[in-house]
Amino acid sequence: MFEFKPRTHSDPDLPQLLPLPVRPHSSYQAKLQFKDQAQFQEQVVFAMSQKLGIDLMKDTELRWVIRDCLLALKEEGWHVVLKGQSDLAYVHMATEESRSFHKAVELHRQLAERLMFHKEHMTGKMQDRFFRVKLAVFEAVMGQRDVRAITSPELMEDILACVGVDVHDEPYLIRPVKNAVEDAYYRVKQEGANRYSVENILDAESLIVQLELDRVGFLKKISPSGLLYCVETPCAALADVASAGDHDVYCNVCYVATHSTGHRMDHPAVFIEQFVCSECQVIAAVIYCYDCADLFCYDCFQNTHRYGKRKKHCVRLAAPTYCDEIPELEADYICIETGDILSKRAAIKLLGRGSRLNHSLYGLRKAAYSKKLFANNIERVMNILERKKADRYPLSPWFVFYDEAKSPFWYNFQSRERIRADPYQLQQAPASDSSGVGGGPELLQTRAAQKASESAVFDVPAPLHIKFASPSVVQPSKFQTSAVEDFKNEISFSKRF
Repeated sequence: MFEFKPRTHSDPDLPQLLPLPVRPHSSYQAKLQFKDQAQFQEQVVFAMSQKLGIDLMKDTELRWVIRDCLLALKEEGWHVVLKGQSDLAYVHMATEESRSFHKAVELHRQLAERLMFHKEHMTGKMQDRFFRVKLAVFEAVMGQRDVRAITSPELMEDILACVGVDVHDEPYLIRPVKNAVEDAYYRVKQEGANRYSVENILDAESLIVQLELDRVGFLKKISPSGLLYCVETPCAALADVASAGDHDVYCNVCYVATHSTGHRMDHPAVFIEQFVCSECQVIAAVIYCYDCADLFCYDCFQNTHRYGKRKKHCVRLAAPTYCDEIPELEADYICIETGDILSKRAAIKLLGRGSRLNHSLYGLRKAAYSKKLFANNIERVMNILERKKADRYPLSPWFVFYDEAKSPFWYNFQSRERIRADPYQLQQAPASDSSGVGGGPELLQTRAAQKASESAVFDVPAPLHIKFASPSVVQPSKFQTSAVEDFKNEISFSKRF
């Protein structure tokens, strides 16, 4: 007969009868449980540091390795016993087994060795200013989702100090550095963060070269003739090289003579191009004529190509120009309405649709005589280029940054002053005594222009013409006259007798 068996909660055959826990409601909060933090004696910590090869005074950031090693031994049931002053023994708390070596200690010793080697390696790398710039940009770019949070005044001041930019003497170099940091963010955003590391997040060497070229461009802007001559006193040759160490410009001969020995050997050299007008030979050339195969300044070109067959000569700009949108490509066109200098790729992208479709483009490479091309519109093109040249190197120390709430504010790098900015008027910077937007006497009186003028010679004096008297017309001196008279008297006396 079937025997009824009472059900119990402890019966292993009936787990479905076990009572379910009470479902917590929305106001239920788990109570915080106190976690006992293991404490170790200072003598044991010091002895373990010697076992792991860690100097507590020098490597204070590695104290966690010592504590982690002691906790690992404790979790495995081993008790650390101090023998003498610096020796340790490991005793198992259950079996009372004692030993002087443990695998966990050896693993932590290897970990501490790797960490100290990495610390030494990073200390050596931090001596390189280029690596410090890359590391700062990498830490600022990675993990950010908004370009407004990339740059900050503190980050910019650190980078400017590493690349050797003085904000008081060279405020026109702040914007290129800020743009380089933001361009690194856009590259990471477009190509993916897994393709970039500290070494390739930013080309610091190219940034140094670009800053030196900007210094040379500013020198040409403040030069009355647009030409730069060698800074060495006895030399009167055109400058060919700019030194990225002392920021002076030299001819090839003087650069080799001054940078072939000593600490100057490590200064990067940046080659510069200069074009002199073939007519006046004192002003920088801006136009190259294909038919004449000569370079001309604007005034000389107007005088020589005003009449006759020369009026139909093919011309182009003397110096190469680069695209505003894609700086690594040489420009092919200039837009009259907007003043943009564009390459073929940028022109197709920007002017291929929309309201810009009807804008007028003039070629900058080579243009025959035509109303739609360069030759008959030189004056308009020159005006656009002069306006862009005047606006290229602003001396305003005010720049826009964003705080944690993404609110804009103006920051002055020279006085370190902060002013809350109007989000709808970010194009107009606060008034400054050294704005230096245009040119002329006001620009030459600024501190930046006076400091930059020490790096080059703008005007070379004309050669001196010394006139030497002919021997036939040389007037005899007093002593020569008396000697001649005595010689004549002797001759007359001898003839008498």
